[in-house]
Amino acid sequence: MATQPTAKGLNFHGWDGVRLSNGIVEAVCVPEIGGRLMQFSLGPHDYLFMNPDLLGKRFSYEEHAGDGELINWKNYGGDKTWPAPQGWDGDGQWPGPPDPVLDSGRYAFETNQGDGSASVLMTSPPDERSGLRIRRLVSLVADSSRLQLDLSFENISERGIRWSIWDVAQMLCGRADGDLNNDCWLYIPIDPERERPYEIMFGDDNPQYQLDAESGLLAVQYQGIVGKIGVHSPAGWIAFADRRTGFTLCIQFRYQPEAEYPDAGATVECWTEAPGAPSPIPIRSPGCILEAEVLSPLYTLQPGKVAAQRLTWSAAYCPAPIVAVSDVGCVHQPLSVDFNGGWARIQGIFGCFLAGRAEIECLDEAGDALSQLDLGPISPLRALHVDVFVRVEAGLLLIRLNILGSDGKYAGTLASVMPAKLG
Repeated sequence: MATQPTAKGLNFHGWDGVRLSNGIVEAVCVPEIGGRLMQFSLGPHDYLFMNPDLLGKRFSYEEHAGDGELINWKNYGGDKTWPAPQGWDGDGQWPGPPDPVLDSGRYAFETNQGDGSASVLMTSPPDERSGLRIRRLVSLVADSSRLQLDLSFENISERGIRWSIWDVAQMLCGRADGDLNNDCWLYIPIDPERERPYEIMFGDDNPQYQLDAESGLLAVQYQGIVGKIGVHSPAGWIAFADRRTGFTLCIQFRYQPEAEYPDAGATVECWTEAPGAPSPIPIRSPGCILEAEVLSPLYTLQPGKVAAQRLTWSAAYCPAPIVAVSDVGCVHQPLSVDFNGGWARIQGIFGCFLAGRAEIECLDEAGDALSQLDLGPISPLRALHVDVFVRVEAGLLLIRLNILGSDGKYAGTLASVMPAKLG
């Protein structure tokens, strides 16, 4: 039976928080410190960095504003939404953080649960400087490791404004004392049409940025170096993986090919830092952090108009690297087929986003099923290792790895392969 998701208030390190839970994943939101999603967890594993020195602490508007210098920013951690582009050259740029309203203001909130889902909606105070009110709707459904993050910008000013919806998740890559975990990776599909796979936005080019030409992925290996890159990534997903623990977090987004994106066309950006690491400008890093950042297109909003962006977070236990992501799982080793006589050996390694079952399905050229093989129960807490034999039947054209929900209904195809030869 499905575990119904819940939304419950709690005291979270002294803050008033809301915990969303469905028995597989948990998300803790803290509206009073910038509408943050402070933690997201699959089973025992926490993905997000939280600043231990600021847990439960509250500051005044003036303390958050400070002198406007980054070194004095109250960086709580977690995940938050900002306007992009960032900069200090004029009204079309967001000069933060720090920001006492959008980044750290007290957001209003309301919770909802029922009909197989639970959510919390967090709404920022109106911000005169940017002309924005930000809303963040965080939702869970039953029997899934997926979290849906619906973000919106509303123009509350009397002027036209132009912003990108910029979501920033701070991934935990080590302890706050500087014991960094260089087994943390961020995988980003690159745009093969671009001459440069990524642009240096801060710091220097460094060994953290590793291009795998065969897979078409940029792999960022966290090494505690202060720096930032922007990537025009049209695939619509990125994947953070902690190889030390085996846990992966995939983020999916909608790519709009005809739209204009900020920062020379970046759809994804990655910032890295660590305590004591050299930096071109003064910063005070609170821990070992890799930021996985997703940007929407630039939206021109007239007074009263709204723009929206949806992100889907999906957690799984799966070996890295991650080479593909779908709505039902992620791929470490793609599906492959080897033939021996009248049998086909099918192999692959995957992470699953649903609690349910998996099956191998063999199809003919008309799309009709020739055979099906039940692979048994699946869970986001276990990697799916496929290594099975099926009998080859005449007309075989396609082999699919299907995911079925807890209700036994087809939820999606995780991987497929067209055999190069038969028999």
